[in-house]
Amino acid sequence: MILDREWATYQANLPELLKKDAGRYVLIHGDQIVGVWDTKDQALEEGYRRFLLGPFMVHHIVAHEKPIFVPRGLI
Repeated sequence: MILDREWATYQANLPELLKKDAGRYVLIHGDQIVGVWDTKDQALEEGYRRFLLGPFMVHHIVAHEKPIFVPRGLI
C-alpha cells in the first residue's frame, strides 16, 4: 500500500512518541519522522508545504486506536 513505510515507521517509534508527545500529531515521510505538532491542521499544512502532492502521513499519537465503522454500502 502507499503508506506502508510511513505506518511501519509510526509503529516502530510509537513507544517513544507516546512518552514525549502523546495526544499530538506526527508527520512522517517515508521512514523519517519530520516533526510533531499540536494540531492535525498544523501537521497537514507542513506536510503539504514540504511534500506537495507526494505521500506523507499525519497521525494522532495515541496508545489505543479507535476502530472506524464503514457501512458496506460505502465501499
